[in-house]
Amino acid sequence: MPKAYQVYQRVLQEGRAYLGRPKASDPETAQALLGLDHKSFAHFTHRLGLSSSKHLRYTVLPLACAEPPLGPILRELLAAGASFAELHKLQSRYHRRELELAQLQQAAQARAWRSLLARRRAQPDWARRPVWIFPTDMRLRRLEGLNPAIAEVLVERYSLPGEWVVDPMAGEGTVVQKALELGRRAWGSDLKGDNRLVKRLDIADLVEAVGQEVADLLVLHPPTFAWYVQHVFDPEHDEPPEFEYANWLSGHLGDALPVLKPGGRLVLIVRPEHKPRSLIRRDGLLRWTFVAPLENLLSEKDLEPLHYHLAVSEDGEEDWSIFVGLKRVQSD
Repeated sequence: MPKAYQVYQRVLQEGRAYLGRPKASDPETAQALLGLDHKSFAHFTHRLGLSSSKHLRYTVLPLACAEPPLGPILRELLAAGASFAELHKLQSRYHRRELELAQLQQAAQARAWRSLLARRRAQPDWARRPVWIFPTDMRLRRLEGLNPAIAEVLVERYSLPGEWVVDPMAGEGTVVQKALELGRRAWGSDLKGDNRLVKRLDIADLVEAVGQEVADLLVLHPPTFAWYVQHVFDPEHDEPPEFEYANWLSGHLGDALPVLKPGGRLVLIVRPEHKPRSLIRRDGLLRWTFVAPLENLLSEKDLEPLHYHLAVSEDGEEDWSIFVGLKRVQSD
């Protein structure tokens, strides 16, 4: 039995005996002990053979009192072998919103809480601001590729070392490469994949190739709206292009989402048009897409919104809307 968990159980067992309440629950026992006067609490601490009451008052007993949803997870981690110091760090990171509840739940189930404590790379200053002003890369812009700086921040922020990152629209493999560099496991595919870093695969075949509910982070970086209008959109359709584009993305989401674990994160990176362009002026049609239809799309897929980031290049000529959603855990 883990040492910290032994200490935890002994404190509560001795506490019930000291209070004369053998049938009291763990939270009731802890609350009653915390309510003792200073002299009585010091006497109980001495009875346990502890030299200081500080650890008992501020670490062990509050853990027994911690309420759902966090409390039961922390106690499960303690029983699995986590130390009091590790639990304190995890709790602090959760309260600072650096960890999500689903991550802690998964770590408890997999007994992999130490991966949540792995030292992370310091993010660039721009990644801490509401709008990300990222370095300009003209070559990638011509290819409609994702800037490596953005890929690194997204992988670092929304996955942990050892987790699976899957990118089924990987292009030249920027996300895959960054995920591997950051100690993640990664899998990427694309219609034009080179079968080395990026597999040649249609997204419709993703589940068959990868499996269901295996990815901790799923990244979708589809072609831009401008590309869609120029290469895919049929102006004879009755629906405006922005809705057709959302429907097109919906199909890709339907193909990809089954590979994402419940509690896993989806990152959708799109580049909406903010003003009319000549390439979508066909047969008197003049429309453009905004962010709102894409937000609706995610809600339709039963994804819980987590974050929205706007990334803009330093020269102001390129911007990306980044939606982050959590795949809900289905209750029994």
